[in-house]
Amino acid sequence: MNREIHRHQSRPLPQLHVGHGSHHGALSIFPLWVDSPRVTGLDWKASSIRTGEREGSPVVGELVLHNSTARPVVALEGDLLKGGWQDRMLARSLLLEPFEARVAEVFCVEAGRWGARSVETSAAHEASGRRSALSVRRGNAGGDDCGERGGSQQSEVWQRISRFENTLGATASSSMLDHLDRSAPLDARPLDGQRGVIIGIGGRVMGAELFGNTAGLRSRWQGILAAAALDAQLAPRRRTTAHDARVFTRHLQGAALEDGGDAGLARAVRSQLGQLRASGIVNTNARTSTHTSTSAPTASIIHLTAFDDAHPLLENA
Repeated sequence: MNREIHRHQSRPLPQLHVGHGSHHGALSIFPLWVDSPRVTGLDWKASSIRTGEREGSPVVGELVLHNSTARPVVALEGDLLKGGWQDRMLARSLLLEPFEARVAEVFCVEAGRWGARSVETSAAHEASGRRSALSVRRGNAGGDDCGERGGSQQSEVWQRISRFENTLGATASSSMLDHLDRSAPLDARPLDGQRGVIIGIGGRVMGAELFGNTAGLRSRWQGILAAAALDAQLAPRRRTTAHDARVFTRHLQGAALEDGGDAGLARAVRSQLGQLRASGIVNTNARTSTHTSTSAPTASIIHLTAFDDAHPLLENA
């Protein structure tokens, strides 16, 4: 293991600051500020990645991602890819090199279709920054190898989506994206300097997402809110308190990030502390700004997702 990887093995998270929450039925959202250098030099636009099926015979659990730009581009677990032979969800986060093409692990989020809608869309997928629901993404942070558990993990993804089918009504092809299309948009905007968000559903924190800079959060903001609002339709209309958000944040900061292997130009990280699990990618080559109020050797996070496995929507997923 080289020195760069070793430095990330036991790094703590940077200091996190929780802001005032807003409440939308069963959904509560709390802004997070991250006291660490901003990661710069990356392309966050989902549309910068061209996505297609494997040549020859498409594979349910694999797609080809191609960075179409001259900058490293971020592909995030939970990103939804519409089209091709099935709608898919990225299983792992990656930082793609300029103009790199790479086979990526994915899960199908459209159980009722296997085949192109038309000749023109037989291989292409649309990537627009839309995100899958946290309850569907929960297995992405488990640290398991998709090659070893691919079949069971895929079945679990379909099972989680079936809860929307059973509760909210079936769609034509049991598609995560169809359920998102049915949900009303949420009117909320990220605040100045905000780099993360805590999601509370049904009166308790479900999870959080952190980004390396504000551009990263903004690139997925509407997708995060839409996915959270969909999960909230399965929960009772209870507000999550600011106290619970702060307690969750303290627990998260107590977790040490362990190295999880290659993630393109980045390194994967993961952590588990009791019922709290986290996974993401950290910076190794991208530049960071020099403006920070702390000199502690914390992890340089590009993206991190954290889950509270004790949440009812995750515990029963």
